[in-house]
Amino acid sequence: MDVTRLYKGHYHSGFSLIELLTTLVVSITVMAAGIPATQKFMANQKMITSVNAVASYLHLARSEAIKRGLRAVLCPSLDGEGCLDSVEWQRGFIVFADKNKNKKRDAGEELLRRFQPNRKEPQIRITTTEGRRWVRYQSTGEAPGSNLTITFCDGNDFVDPKAIIISNTGRPRISTTKPNGGPLDC
Repeated sequence: MDVTRLYKGHYHSGFSLIELLTTLVVSITVMAAGIPATQKFMANQKMITSVNAVASYLHLARSEAIKRGLRAVLCPSLDGEGCLDSVEWQRGFIVFADKNKNKKRDAGEELLRRFQPNRKEPQIRITTTEGRRWVRYQSTGEAPGSNLTITFCDGNDFVDPKAIIISNTGRPRISTTKPNGGPLDC
């Protein structure tokens, strides 16, 4: 006799409570194991996006300085119009043509590009070397002064920090260490 056949020729199908609970426990276990991996993946994507955004703005500033035959400056900015005297870049930054070479955006100096993040509290902290609060490119494409390191730190510590190191020649490179090979400070 078929066990699914009960009385009067009717068939009943479905899940028992034990089968349902077993499926639920297995699903919760799989999801719990996957959440940390998903968080790390998302943090890594945010880190890559931040590094690539700054690198693209560095390339833009350098190419505009060469193309226009004048200085171009990349600096942190809250309002998207003027430079901040800060090493904190995660709230936004701008690129402008610095005609009078004073490293500040004055009236009449063209704003070439601005970056303002979507979030109020960015999860990636972006800071520059204490003595170099902005990047200045000369018309030759060089970035005079000492080497500059822009450090990217994950606020949740899901991924390791990264850095963009800019030499005097003006070329940026992405690194996982300081220029001297030491670990990055967050």
